[in-house]
Amino acid sequence: MVIELTEFLNAVSRATDYVEDRILNVPRYHVKRVAVLTHRLAERAGFNSETVYAFTQAAVLHDCALSEYLSDELSADSSAPQELNMSAHCWTGERILSRLPFYPLVEGAVLYHHDRADGLGAMRKKAADTPLCAQLIHIADKADTDFLLDTMDREKYVRLMDWIRSESGAAFSPECVELFTASVDYELLCSITGNGCVEALAALLPPKPTEIPIELLRDMSAIFADLTDYKSHFTWKHSQGVADKAERLGQYYGYPKETCDKLYIAGALHDIGKLLISNDILEKPARLTDAEYREITNHALGTWELLHRIGGMEDITRWAALHHEKLDGSGYPFGLRAEQLGKNERLMACIDVYQALVEARPYKPGMCHEDAMRILKKMARAGQLDGDIVEDIDTCYLLHSSDEDVRGKKPLAAEKDYPGAAWRCPVCGYVYLGENPQETICPQCKQPGSIFEKI
Repeated sequence: MVIELTEFLNAVSRATDYVEDRILNVPRYHVKRVAVLTHRLAERAGFNSETVYAFTQAAVLHDCALSEYLSDELSADSSAPQELNMSAHCWTGERILSRLPFYPLVEGAVLYHHDRADGLGAMRKKAADTPLCAQLIHIADKADTDFLLDTMDREKYVRLMDWIRSESGAAFSPECVELFTASVDYELLCSITGNGCVEALAALLPPKPTEIPIELLRDMSAIFADLTDYKSHFTWKHSQGVADKAERLGQYYGYPKETCDKLYIAGALHDIGKLLISNDILEKPARLTDAEYREITNHALGTWELLHRIGGMEDITRWAALHHEKLDGSGYPFGLRAEQLGKNERLMACIDVYQALVEARPYKPGMCHEDAMRILKKMARAGQLDGDIVEDIDTCYLLHSSDEDVRGKKPLAAEKDYPGAAWRCPVCGYVYLGENPQETICPQCKQPGSIFEKI
């Protein structure tokens, strides 16, 4: 499959930048600054243009397995040196890197990018046993995270250079220290503050159509799904569930394997725009204000913004970004109507609702298949979802799946045995226990058609 690989990598960097900024408090554009610095160091080291280009791409991907860090390393022994808690993050990132066509030039770049010259890093490798590309990414990474290079002044520059020299032989090899102090000047650091690094990296990595295996895109999209789902515990594994079910329905239709792979990728990527949304809003327990609801709906537009520049992925982008459009024009982000939505855009919209219904969330149990289908059919009768696809989902998921969420989980005892009235949102499954709810629109999802129903 031929895509604009550099644009895809830029989408990776934008996604990881948002997560690092909002979850890890690393200033935005960390990945881009590391890539620009790595490019300068590789040039100074005397590599040819092809190798420098490859080193820069590897630097863009150095945090592509951020979800591994978030799920494993943040819960590890906090008293240990930071680099010792990075091994899973490094292994997974290297596996992704190894599928790219330029990998022979950068082998080990991500695997060893948290290794120190003294051997006290993630993989316990000393500088003599570590590829120079990994060492360059490491020194650029540490400079940015420890000195917050999103801003720069003379005093910070002096402190940075003094610290780099003081770590010679410990965190960094003497060779890397010499390269950094000789090539990273004050003017360069000033040029990559704020949004400057965005333009700088775009100039260093111009678009380049590249043939890559579709299996790699699946791997990369799964990383996106993990990043997206980790961001909010309310939707843990939602993206992966949509991806699996989209692929399965494509197989049910007899689509070619490549189309089924693309459906999987679109499902994994469909909610990446949520990386741009504040968790305070994503996980707000009370009713959303009108402004907060508008921001929530912007996640679909965010998915479009992250993906639409990637040449060769136009169909995947449409299937992913239009999953909240409705046939009657009541959806978002563009308010498209039936005649403007192809079968696979409609398919993704149906699966997104179905997955939200059958998956358990902190505020609700997962519905059984039959209850979920009752709601999908109601939305189809209302002109929001494609009725034929809804019927196909009913057949495909019930007869051709062993998934627990399709085979019929029972309501929670607290819901089933509650002596008073109970009400359920027909879109996200949120359950309200008590007399008639004061709100007619669900405080969790506020989707069209989400008026509470008595259960």
